[in-house]
Amino acid sequence: MIKGPTKLFGVIADPIDHVRAPMVFNPVFAERGIDAVMVPLHITPDDLELSIRGLAAMPNMGGICVTIPHKMTMARLCDELGLAAQLTGAVNAVRFEDGRLIGDNFDGEGFTAGLTGEGHSLNGANVVMIGAGGAARAIA
Repeated sequence: MIKGPTKLFGVIADPIDHVRAPMVFNPVFAERGIDAVMVPLHITPDDLELSIRGLAAMPNMGGICVTIPHKMTMARLCDELGLAAQLTGAVNAVRFEDGRLIGDNFDGEGFTAGLTGEGHSLNGANVVMIGAGGAARAIA
């Protein structure tokens, strides 16, 4: 049940139809008794900066997950970047703290953890990377 103190999180994209993060995060919030909800937010590139500033100003908005086509633009909009975001120039997660945007990128870490979890070793491996967007930058 969404109530007044419920912490809000969003996942931003354009288009939005492919987004699955709410289906992953909302059951975890419920299972762990966390009073939070994640919702998809369709934000176009032209409206990105204005929309993000509005979201960051909301006291009950905890942050956003970022996907296509916003990852590289979000890196420029953030007030502070984690190391992975600095190295890649792309952001896939933004935390809002006192109106500030703190961004980082977990795509590479998540991708490699998934491969390792499936029994694939990346040590000394040669790979072919198809793509050059925010996720590909983080994985490389």
